[in-house]
Amino acid sequence: MTNKEVSSSNKKLFNYLYLQESPKKADFIIGFGHFDMKIPARCAELYQKGYGNKIIYTGGIGAGTADLNMPEADAFLDFTKKNYPHIPLEDIIIENRSTNTGENLRFTLSILQSKYEKIKEKFHKGKIILVANPFRQRRVFLTTAHILPEASLINCPPLSDYKNELALFKTKNENLSSQLPGEVQKIINYPDKGWIKRETVPEDIIKLAK
Repeated sequence: MTNKEVSSSNKKLFNYLYLQESPKKADFIIGFGHFDMKIPARCAELYQKGYGNKIIYTGGIGAGTADLNMPEADAFLDFTKKNYPHIPLEDIIIENRSTNTGENLRFTLSILQSKYEKIKEKFHKGKIILVANPFRQRRVFLTTAHILPEASLINCPPLSDYKNELALFKTKNENLSSQLPGEVQKIINYPDKGWIKRETVPEDIIKLAK
C-alpha cells in the first residue's frame, strides 16, 4: 500500500471508532481518563449547557496517561478548576484508581455505593453522557453498555478528527495510527472475554484492522 492508501485506511478505522451523537439531557457526564485535556473541557462545556447535573472523572494511571505524572481523573479535576472555576466541586465526582475501562465503571459504582447512595440508582438506570478520547469512544460505549445494560447512553466525545488526533498523539511521542487496528481487534475479541457488549463490525473495517 502507498502512504496515501495507508493514511486513507487509518482514517477510515478512526472514523469507525469515533462514535458521535448529539448531546441530550442526562443525569451524569462521565469523562474517561486519558492525557487528552479535550475530555474535561468537553465535560465542562456539556455541564455548562445543562446537559448533565453531575460530572464524573474516572481514571488512575494506565495506558493512556502518558506524561501527566498523576492519576488521569486528578489531572481532569485540576484542569477544570483552572479553566472552569465556577463549576461547583460538589458536582464533580472523582474516581482515580482505575487502570482500564472496565475498572473505570466498576470503581465508580463502588464510590457511588459508599458515598452517593441517593444517586446510585440513577447511574444504573438513568441517562449517561460518555466522553472519551475519540479513538476509544466506541469501545467505551460498548463496555458501558455491557456493565450498565439498563442505562441510556449518549456518545459525546470531544470534537476532533483524524488529523488533529494524530498531531495530539505525536506531542506525546505516541503513534495513533499504530493503535487503531488493535482497538478494532479489542471490539472484535473482548465480547468473548465477557468484557464488552458484542457488536457486528463491518467487514471492510475487519479487513483494514488485520
